[in-house]
This record gives sequence, structure tokens and C-alpha cells, in this order.
Amino acid sequence: MSEEKKSKKGKSLWGPLLAAPAVFFLAPLGIGLYLTHPFPAKTTKNPKDYGLTFEEIEFFSRKDQVRLSGWWIPAASKQSSKTVITAHGYMNERAMEGIDGLQLAKALSKQGYNVLMFDFRNAGKSKGRTTGLGFFEKHDLYAAIEYSIQKKKQKKLALLGWSMGASTALIVGCEHPAVSAVIADSPFSDLEAFLKENLSYWSKLPKKPFTPIIYHSMRKLLKIDPTEVSPINNVKNTKGKSFLLIHSKTDEAIPYTESEKLIQSISPDNTRELWLTEDGDHIHSYLLNKEEYERRVLRFLNKYLKLA
Repeated sequence: MSEEKKSKKGKSLWGPLLAAPAVFFLAPLGIGLYLTHPFPAKTTKNPKDYGLTFEEIEFFSRKDQVRLSGWWIPAASKQSSKTVITAHGYMNERAMEGIDGLQLAKALSKQGYNVLMFDFRNAGKSKGRTTGLGFFEKHDLYAAIEYSIQKKKQKKLALLGWSMGASTALIVGCEHPAVSAVIADSPFSDLEAFLKENLSYWSKLPKKPFTPIIYHSMRKLLKIDPTEVSPINNVKNTKGKSFLLIHSKTDEAIPYTESEKLIQSISPDNTRELWLTEDGDHIHSYLLNKEEYERRVLRFLNKYLKLA
């Protein structure tokens, strides 16, 4: 074999050998980048499509002044001092179109509640390019609460969230004194533990060896400590609040056991309810059980929001 052929053969062997580790690490890094910087979901419907009066609003996140967009939907029957603030899920938007969230807003408005629906950063019409899985969104939700209090003179507040928004609502609802009731649909109990156990569902890669690589890349990209996003720690240490947790037993994205952990950890100094639904995908309990969902949510709010 000539020296030239040997050289070419050597190069052909070294190429794949060198490329393999690069692909092995770059693929999960790319997934980590995508998961923390997803393309914003688009909103195609608005409250007018449901016969609702509404106002386009803007306010700024407490943490870094990112501009956030939303809707203020007043109570349909009369002026009200009771408001429900919604918090959408990961890679979703204010209207929660996939589960017909505006229909639920209509039911709340009809029963005398104002509804504030807004886009977290990097979602819908809000600014920002990073999704923080609850870390940054906590400050966005705080800003929505302050808008309701300062601009709309509201006195009684409840939070209603789904998935990432549900976990964020639990954290903020425990911390903010103006919030007396929290409805959390399909929350995770602790971000670090959840990612380490369930990240493969979102990445579509085997848990080993990819989850640790993606997890650490997300930490670096977000510049946060996931241990700080821990609803279970918040609910253990709060008093005088009311909680309604909703979760489907067949949820594959966030197992219903996450809500069971949370409900068991809520201090007895609070009111707590858990509703486990059957045969629904992630956050699809409302879509599949609209009448029952509305009945339970309104009963909960009518009973506990008045205590604010």
C-alpha cells in the first residue's frame, strides 16, 4: 500500500472517531439550548371571539423589566374586586388554545370574576428570549399581581396555572400576601428532581447518558439553580392559603404523583383539595371535563377567595 493511500485511510478513520464525541455532546447541548430558548407560541384567538369584553394591557417583569403583554377581562355582570390571574404552561401562551382556556375565562367572568391572562416572557406577544422553567416566570407573575393591585385596585386575588405555570403559581401564591387561593393544574413539585427524572420525555433522548448533559447545559444556559424552583418547599412553609390541585392519572409529561407529593406536603394550616382525573393527556383535564372542571373551580373560588 502506498504512503498516500495509508495517509488517506488514516484520515478516514480519524474523522469519524473525532466526530463521534462532538456529536455525542453537541446534540444534547443543542437540545438544552432549544428547551430554554423555544420559539414563542403564537396566539390566534382573543376574548372577543368568545363574546367577552377585554382590554389589551402591558406591564414589566419585576426582575429585569422585560415587557409583558396580556388581557384584562372584567367580570361580565358587575364591577368586581375579585380577580383570577392565569399562568400558562411551558411552550404555551396566554389563551391556552390547546385546552380552550378562553372558554374557562368566560365561565369565570360570567360568575363575577375579573380575569387577567398574560404571556410569560418568550411567549405570545411578550418580550424576552429565554424561558426559565419557573425561575424567571416567578417575577413575571409577581408583576401581574402588582398590576392588578395598583392599576385595577383589586383586593382579592387567586392564581390559576397549568404545568410550569401551575408550579410558578404555587411558589408565588405562597409568597405573595395578596393571594389567598391557588389552583394548580398538573404542576411539578421540584424542578431539579423533575428534570433529572423526566427530562428524557422532553428531549426524546435516553435518560442515560444524555439527561445529565442536557440538565447541566440548561443550568449554564439559564444561569440559574433549579433547586430554587421548588414549589414543595414553598407549600411546606406557608399558612392561611387555599389550594386546589388538579392532575390526570395518565399524564406522561408530569406524573400525577407530583401533585400527590405536593398535597401531602401542604401544611395543615391551609385548605387543600386534590382532584385526579382519568384518561387525559398533560393539562387536558379541562378539555375533557369542562362542566365538572368549571363546577369545581368555581365552587373552590366562591368558597375561599372571599377570605382574602
